[in-house]
Amino acid sequence: MFSGGLDSTAMLVQLLGETRDELRVHHIRMVNREARAEAEHSAVERIVAWCRERYRPFRYSESAVDFSALEAIPIDYLSIAFVACQVAIDTPRCDRIAVAALARDTDIENRSARQRRVFDTLYECYRARKLGEPEVQWIYPVYHSTKRELAATLPRELVELTWSCRRPVREAEQWRPCGACKACLAREEI
Repeated sequence: MFSGGLDSTAMLVQLLGETRDELRVHHIRMVNREARAEAEHSAVERIVAWCRERYRPFRYSESAVDFSALEAIPIDYLSIAFVACQVAIDTPRCDRIAVAALARDTDIENRSARQRRVFDTLYECYRARKLGEPEVQWIYPVYHSTKRELAATLPRELVELTWSCRRPVREAEQWRPCGACKACLAREEI
């Protein structure tokens, strides 16, 4: 699953460079009142193009979930679990889902466990119809890294293409990070 952020970009580069696995890179455009979907999507397009020019081929797809009419901001990891299930079923021989979670992320172990339970419950419905692979493993290739370490593994120009802000500010035809959200503050360490 690919967001266009530093963590998922480092994970993508690692998987492209260190494995021979056939990769399907999937981005979810999550539209909500934070209004970050456009900024993220712009980053994703630039990063995918950059990686396609420099690494081996990979399949790219995207989907959208629109919560813009809701006041509450949905829990991202639950939407990711739902979409990951759909992508796994849609991808022949898919037996792994790669997620760019970091050990230092807030409550990551509990969040990851809940995310996998949601995925497993959904996937079980497809397996009852004999769809998908018998087992799908969740992997966390960059789990033990810090943001600083991830940034150091990437070319600077690629780091500059990534997007982290949860509440971007639109200026003219461009987006700029708010500089105050949790994601912007975490990015300051790189």
